[in-house]
Amino acid sequence: MREVLVGGRSVAVTHIKTEPTEYGDIQRYRVEVSGFDAPTRLAILRADSTVDARVLVAVVDSELLLGYKGSEESGLLRDPALRAWRDEHRDEIKELLQKLHREADALPPEPLTEGERILLRALDMDGDLDDA
Repeated sequence: MREVLVGGRSVAVTHIKTEPTEYGDIQRYRVEVSGFDAPTRLAILRADSTVDARVLVAVVDSELLLGYKGSEESGLLRDPALRAWRDEHRDEIKELLQKLHREADALPPEPLTEGERILLRALDMDGDLDDA
């Protein structure tokens, strides 16, 4: 589990489980913002289950900033009070996202999933596999 603080709230991300698929592992995470009763789940195709900066970038970007329809229906933003908090603290959330991007950029590259390898081969880019 990892927490980040923003706008007087904590955003907590916890790994729930790993689901193996033919294309690689799907990691499932639970996301909660303190003071709100609107937890949600996020799934990411990646081998590592660690809640690192890459996972936090996905959470903050997709669940807090973008406000895509799915998040407003079943994600964190389904709570109108959380949407109002997000709007009030948007600049702080964007600053956190920039910080997390810098942290993620400093991490070593992730190993390619089988799905990514298949895609690179299909696009005739399998020379890039030598680096992975």
